[in-house]
Amino acid sequence: MRIFAGYTPDNVIRNIMHCQAPGAGYAVDTGLSTIEVGPEVGIGTHYIAEGVALEKQLMPLVITNTPLVADGLQEAVISGIPEGVQVEWPDGFTHIEDSGSVGFKVDLPGTYTFRFTAVPYLDQEVVIEAVAAP
Repeated sequence: MRIFAGYTPDNVIRNIMHCQAPGAGYAVDTGLSTIEVGPEVGIGTHYIAEGVALEKQLMPLVITNTPLVADGLQEAVISGIPEGVQVEWPDGFTHIEDSGSVGFKVDLPGTYTFRFTAVPYLDQEVVIEAVAAP
């Protein structure tokens, strides 16, 4: 049995199939292209570039000023964000980041999770703990 990856035009692997060959209508039905891959290839750990499955890499994220004091003044900064990364904020708002960093201030103690997504990187989460002001 052979292994195939179904992937989007932006090189994101959406599924892995174990079969002799994808059916003739697969691309039409799913909108995905296919490529034969090895058993080490995974949906969240690899992407396709120029017809080859490559491992995703960690983003070089750096977090400063944590734990964050929830006083509305102190700012936690997440830097090292590669250009074109989608950032999901704790409130669910998403945008494409091109400046390389985001700052975060809050006046309520709690746990705040940011999600970072982009090919060719592994999806990553950064959790910022905000503690009550003294």
